[in-house]
Amino acid sequence: MRCNIGLTISFVSLKGGVGKTTLALETASALANDFGKKVLLIDGNFSAPNIGLYLGLNYSNSLHNVLNGEGLHTAIYECYGIDVVPASLEFKDDVDPYKLKKILEKHKNRYDFIIIDSSPHQSEMLPAIAAADKIFVVTTPDTVTLQTSIKAAKIAKQNHLPIEGIIINKIRDPKYELELTEIEAISSLPVLAKIKDHKKVLEANFKRAPLNVYDGVNEVSKEIKRFASALCGIKEKKGFWESVGLNKLIKKEVVNRELFRQGFYTSPLSINVSS
Repeated sequence: MRCNIGLTISFVSLKGGVGKTTLALETASALANDFGKKVLLIDGNFSAPNIGLYLGLNYSNSLHNVLNGEGLHTAIYECYGIDVVPASLEFKDDVDPYKLKKILEKHKNRYDFIIIDSSPHQSEMLPAIAAADKIFVVTTPDTVTLQTSIKAAKIAKQNHLPIEGIIINKIRDPKYELELTEIEAISSLPVLAKIKDHKKVLEANFKRAPLNVYDGVNEVSKEIKRFASALCGIKEKKGFWESVGLNKLIKKEVVNRELFRQGFYTSPLSINVSS
């Protein structure tokens, strides 16, 4: 049974290297493989697409062909349980990326979720924002990246689209990085997931497979699965110590996900992005 018909989600950031493509792919994989959802993954990076390369896809048609007038079905490739629409590195004709929203509207009834990996370039990020129902901002836990992430959130707000929260990615050494409370205070956004940097992500990329499939019990996979459970409105599983009542400290991101889960299908979170 579907929880929503074709809810379109965009992951955005105005800085490359934050792991946005990996996050989009892993979220799509978790939704499809762990929660049985029908998922369409779109590479919305029009000038420097990555998803086709990440998955090692051999494809002839791409999102560029679709924007140039060909049917969406001609550019869909099934991979690891996900319907994937890659973009082209070498498409010669000019295309209008703002057509994406109208194209996806025609296909929403076929999917539970449509995931868009957006470009870090503002001019290319805007069509991905325009096509989305919900926006998630991706950042790494450093001040420079966070400031660009806040700018992406402001752009989404200016386009009157709900900003559901922020995801902290590539956490390496908390001693030298911003804490969750600092990021929430600076961004005025709830943190919905904290994802560590892990060499298994590189291994999965080398194997051209989602980490969720390559190593589903990895701590990165588990956190993304918890985030995906919130998207589905499904209560996340408790850890062992929490299940036996010995873990008295509930992490802030877990509380945020529960609040998010409860309001996701009724009304968007009212987020005030600092001006």
